[in-house]
Amino acid sequence: MKTFRKQQSNLAIAAQALYLLNLLALPGLSLLVLIGLLIKYKKTTDQLGRCHLYQAVLLSLWGLALLVGGGLPLWLLLQDSPTGITMTLLYLIVVHTGFVLLGIIGLAKAISGQHFHPSRRRCA
Repeated sequence: MKTFRKQQSNLAIAAQALYLLNLLALPGLSLLVLIGLLIKYKKTTDQLGRCHLYQAVLLSLWGLALLVGGGLPLWLLLQDSPTGITMTLLYLIVVHTGFVLLGIIGLAKAISGQHFHPSRRRCA
């Protein structure tokens, strides 16, 4: 059995940790830090870190779009009925939980030195 030594990347771990921090504790501020790191490390030689950073920013923006873009219209259309409020809360909880699970998987992959590709676009 061959054993491969995987290279750990502190940038990859930091990117996934900031992604989870954005979802769970400091929304907005962590997203700004992630975008700042993406700009700063755009041309780094750390391919694993750059890939995780790109995926974390991409997932953060998709999460923002789905939570606001899906939750706000539901709330505005159905806020008068108890069923509508329940449907809105259920939608927000399910979408948020899905993105948190993607973040946990991404962090585990970053710690183990593996790439993480939840979208179609793969890193080079």
